[in-house]
Amino acid sequence: MHPPPQNERSPKRKSPSKRTLNILTALVGVATLALGIGWLVYSWITDLEVPYFAIPLVLCMPVIVAVAFRNCWD
Repeated sequence: MHPPPQNERSPKRKSPSKRTLNILTALVGVATLALGIGWLVYSWITDLEVPYFAIPLVLCMPVIVAVAFRNCWD
């Protein structure tokens, strides 16, 4: 089966400019990094032990989240 033809007058989804996307992606990555570091510091203060297994995760997650955020518009 073929999909029905799209109406030429149907509104297309408007995406933000490249500069805006770059800035938002960087902000999302930095915010995720800040949350991860905040969680590490909080767990260090409350448990008096640094979860060493979480350090690579905290450093990698901002990249994954930023790429996922950026792919929402691709």
